Amino acid sequence: MVEAILLEPGAPHSLESLAAVAHLSPYHFHRVYRAVMGESVVETVKRLRLAEAAQRLTDAAQVTAVAHDAGYDSAQAFARAFRGFAGVSPSEFRARQRHLVTHPGCETAQPVERASSARRRAAPVCSAASDVSGVADLPAVEVTELAPLDVLCLRHDGPVATITQTFRTLMTMLRCADDPLLHPRVGICTHDASGPGGFRYHAGIASVPQAQRDDARSQSERIEAAEHARQVEPLRLAGGLYAVHRLVGPYALISPTFRALYSGWLPRSGYMRDQRPALELYRSPAGVSPQHTCITDLLIPIRKD
Repeated sequence: MVEAILLEPGAPHSLESLAAVAHLSPYHFHRVYRAVMGESVVETVKRLRLAEAAQRLTDAAQVTAVAHDAGYDSAQAFARAFRGFAGVSPSEFRARQRHLVTHPGCETAQPVERASSARRRAAPVCSAASDVSGVADLPAVEVTELAPLDVLCLRHDGPVATITQTFRTLMTMLRCADDPLLHPRVGICTHDASGPGGFRYHAGIASVPQAQRDDARSQSERIEAAEHARQVEPLRLAGGLYAVHRLVGPYALISPTFRALYSGWLPRSGYMRDQRPALELYRSPAGVSPQHTCITDLLIPIRKD
């Protein structure tokens, strides 16, 4: 169903039209859809339209053209919806993305000695803007050394817009609490030319340190049960040098921000892209609201030539 919306985000999708695609009555479709997706059809359509708009604003498209293509009657209505979605106006978001592309300067952080200590820190890995509307104080890119990290992961199949559902499935399988300090969520993006969008994605939960386990035996039993289903894979992420950018905003902004980093920041940074996976470190609970307050660290693997 999400694929049908993504084909034409600006089309006049409605509960009735999408229920017809699913061959269900609008009443039953609404109940099933909300139970699976955690939101209504109307909310999904709005979110996907605004996510597509963010992609186009990253490419420096004009706000009025983006508003029209997203199905809004006026630029003012689009601006109100986008601010509620991203926490900034369309013009401010476009300026933020342009600043990220055209200002490759970065800071070097102290090496992260242990992944567990990095998860416990309340301080950001990279500096975030106190006022995201001000270009001078926009989020920076920081270069840091990351220690190896052990994760339990589940491969995501489907569009990017449904990654949240894969994380929910993994957390349910492992019986994880919605606590980013106790059970840190990690998105793992691996280049794969044969995959949708040119990459493979795994939703991951970082292994919990022994001191944080309430019951080591029950933890082991949960992992064993999930692994017996041959769905959850243990994976060790190699450490190394990463460029880190802290994104404050909804998860739908992850993709356009990665695009800005790879296409704009990286070629001007003096670093080369490494073959290790790109990572998303989720610093906020999965159910945080409003979403424009979500904090996610985006990590690009880099190396010096």
